[in-house]
Amino acid sequence: MFRMKKIFDNDLTTIIKIEGQIPDNESNNWSAEISSLIKQSERQVILEMCDVTFISAKAVQVMMDELTDKVFLLNCPTFVKNMLQSAGLSAHVLDA
Repeated sequence: MFRMKKIFDNDLTTIIKIEGQIPDNESNNWSAEISSLIKQSERQVILEMCDVTFISAKAVQVMMDELTDKVFLLNCPTFVKNMLQSAGLSAHVLDA
């Protein structure tokens, strides 16, 4: 089970902290949450992932499908970075 909570918001940027686990059986909920979050915000959205303890490859693919030019990932797991890089989406990763 995962939780998403807004930890920062100003005129330009919203930071959403994601916590917990996102297994395959949560993919539908995950997709709905990500899609809704991105569609609601006219700001730049940063997904802070330092407290994600597990995310399935299917959930990563769902997230990749929803990425726009205003969505970025911070502190994501290494395999997520690798999947984004392989898909040509490494510009969406903010951490080194």
